[in-house]
Amino acid sequence: MADEKLTPQRYREILDGVELRSILLKSLKASVNHQNFTDELQISVDSDAAYIPDEKGFRVESRYVLTARNRQRKVVLKVDCVYELDFSSLEEITDKFFEIYREISLPLNVWPFFRELVNSLTARMNLPPVTLPLLKS
Repeated sequence: MADEKLTPQRYREILDGVELRSILLKSLKASVNHQNFTDELQISVDSDAAYIPDEKGFRVESRYVLTARNRQRKVVLKVDCVYELDFSSLEEITDKFFEIYREISLPLNVWPFFRELVNSLTARMNLPPVTLPLLKS
């Protein structure tokens, strides 16, 4: 049935056959406005991901965009990056599986890399290092 949801048990069965083969930083664009930078920032992070099946599993492109604004709502820092993850899978990956995976499991794989990137990148930009919160699920 096309409208049937993936049960948690079935999701777990498929996930048990998924292994991460590699993760790489595919692209990165970062900018800072030192003139308007302050210690009090409002930080937002948006993310999105898409997958492409291949003969041995699937490949994911996971994009994160961090925007930091000062009190005047001016953008003072922006980090836009794309990670590429290569997975092996014992079963064919479906849209239903990936909808859940994108929300639940994928962030657990990518967020630590993004946190480290933002922290080290801001330090290299001569800014107080930005430490993003832990991802708690």
